[in-house]
Amino acid sequence: MKKNSVRSLCLLFVLSLLMMLRQLLVSDYCSVIKNDVYTYTNWAWQFNEALQEGITYPRWLPLDFWGYGGPIFILYPPLAYYLTAFINFFTNSIISAMNIAKFAALFFSAAGMFSLVKEFYSEKIALFSALFYLIFPYTIFQLYFIGPFSSVISFMWFPPILLFTYRYLERNQVKDMLYAGLCFSGLIFTHLVNAYMFSFVILIFVIFFAIERKTPAYLKAIPGMFLTGFLISSAYILPLIYENKFLSLTSFIAEGSGFHYADFFILPGISDRIPADDFWHAYHPHFLSYLFLFLGLLISYIFCWVRLRRSSEKIIKEISLIFIITTIFSLFLLLGLSTFLWEKIPFFKYIQFPARWFNITNFTISFLSSILFWSIMTTLTTKRRISVFIVAISLTMLLLDFKYIKYVYAFPQQKLIPVQTQNSNLEHLPIWAMKDNISSNTINYRIEIVKGEGESEILAWKSAERIIKIIAEEPIVAKIQTFYFPGWKAYLNGTEIAVQIESGTGAILLDIPEGDHMLELKFVDTPVRYYGKLISLLSFVALGCFLLREKIRK
Repeated sequence: MKKNSVRSLCLLFVLSLLMMLRQLLVSDYCSVIKNDVYTYTNWAWQFNEALQEGITYPRWLPLDFWGYGGPIFILYPPLAYYLTAFINFFTNSIISAMNIAKFAALFFSAAGMFSLVKEFYSEKIALFSALFYLIFPYTIFQLYFIGPFSSVISFMWFPPILLFTYRYLERNQVKDMLYAGLCFSGLIFTHLVNAYMFSFVILIFVIFFAIERKTPAYLKAIPGMFLTGFLISSAYILPLIYENKFLSLTSFIAEGSGFHYADFFILPGISDRIPADDFWHAYHPHFLSYLFLFLGLLISYIFCWVRLRRSSEKIIKEISLIFIITTIFSLFLLLGLSTFLWEKIPFFKYIQFPARWFNITNFTISFLSSILFWSIMTTLTTKRRISVFIVAISLTMLLLDFKYIKYVYAFPQQKLIPVQTQNSNLEHLPIWAMKDNISSNTINYRIEIVKGEGESEILAWKSAERIIKIIAEEPIVAKIQTFYFPGWKAYLNGTEIAVQIESGTGAILLDIPEGDHMLELKFVDTPVRYYGKLISLLSFVALGCFLLREKIRK
C-alpha cells in the first residue's frame, strides 16, 4: 500500500473517531426511537449471555415476551451481535461495545468508499469522496438518530462488494467474484433487508457493463457471486427460508397491521392510519428535506456528467452513469408512484419502509461526489479556489452534523442494563402464540402444574436449556413458561418425551407420570439448522482453500 493511501486511511480513521466521539466517551446509546434502543441493547445482552453459556450460534432469546422467549435470530441475522460480543470481551460493557462497533463500521464504510472511488479516480478525489460520505449529514443522522443497529453496521459491506465485482469484470479472475460473494454473505449475515435492496444495485451494475461493453459473459458474475453469498450464509438463510412459516410475519408486513410500505412513502404525505405518536409524524419532514437534498445533488452530478461526456475518460463516464441510474431508481421508490413495483417485485413488501432506500441513495450520492470533485478540480484554475469550495461544502455539512450530535437523546446505560425487554416485535412471535392471552405478571411462574398434584424446583434456567426437578404425587401436566418452537426437546430422566402446545398462549405443555423426575428441556438444532451450519462451514473452508491455492500458485 502506498504511503499516500496509508495517510488517507489514517485521516479517515481520525475523522471517524471525532464523528463518533460523543458515543465513544460515554456508556450511553444514542437514538430517538425508544423501542429500537431497548430492543437492540437487550438482544445484544442476551446474545452475549448465550455465547458465554457455550452456544456457538444463539437463536433463542429467553427474556422476550414476558419471559416466554422468542426465536429472534431465526428471523434476524447475527453478525453485528457477534461483533458486539467480541468487543464486549475487552470493554465489559454491552453499550460501549455497540458504540465501538458503530464507530468501526463508519470507518470501514469510509475506507471502502475510498478504495472503490480510487479504482476509477485519483487518490485525492477518492479521499474527498470518502470524507464526503463520512461527514454527510444523512450518515450521521443514521448513526445518532434513527439507524437500526445492524443496519448501520451493514453499510461497511456496500463498497467492497462493488469493488470486487468490478475487478472481476475487468480481470475475469474467479477469486474477485468469490471475494464479492464473501462480502455479500457478510451483508446477508448483518442485515437481510439491506442485502436484498443492495442486490438490485449489483444487478444494475453488472447488467449495465454487460450491455455497454457488449459482453454477455459479464452476466455470469451474478449467479456466481449470489451463489457464493448464499452458500456461505446458509447457516442463517436456510432456517429462515424453511422456518419463517412458524413466525407471525403478517404482523410485520400486512396491510392494516404492522408497518405496511404504503403508509410510509415520502410523497405523498403521511397516511392517517399511522398512530399520532408514531415517530414517522415527527421525522417525516426530515426525510422530505433529504429527498430534496438528494435530488439537488443528483441534478448537479448530472450536469457534471454531461460536461464529462466531452472528455476521453470512458470508465469515469460509465461508472458515473451507473450510479446516476441507481440513484434515480432508489429515489423513485420513495414515491407513491412506485406502488406498482412494490406490489409486483417479490419480497419488496418486506422492506416495510420506503425510506430505507435512502441507505442506497446515501451510498450512491456519496460515490457520485467524486464526479463533482473531479469537475471542481478540472474547472477551477487555482488550488486556492478549489480549497475554498471544498472547505465551504465541508463546513456546511459539519454544521448539520453538530446539530444531530448535540441534540440527540442519549439513553444512559443504567436505564438499559439490566435489560428491559420489548414485547412489541410481534413478527418474532410463534404463529400459535397470541399476545393477548399472555399475562405480563406470569414472569414468576416459570413452571406451573396445571393438572394434578406435585412439586417442582428449577435447578437451571439458561438461554436454551431448563433443568427442573419434579415430584409428582399423581400424573400431572406441567406448563413451562417458554413458547414452543421447532427445536425444543424435552427429556424426562434422560428419555425424550412428547412436547405439546398450550392453546392460546403457545407455551410448552408436558405430561409427567407419577414419581420423582429430572426434567430437561433443550433448544437444539433442527435438521435445516444443522445442515445450514454445515454448508456454511464447508463453503467457507472451500473458499479459503481455493484462495490459498491461488496465492501459492501466484
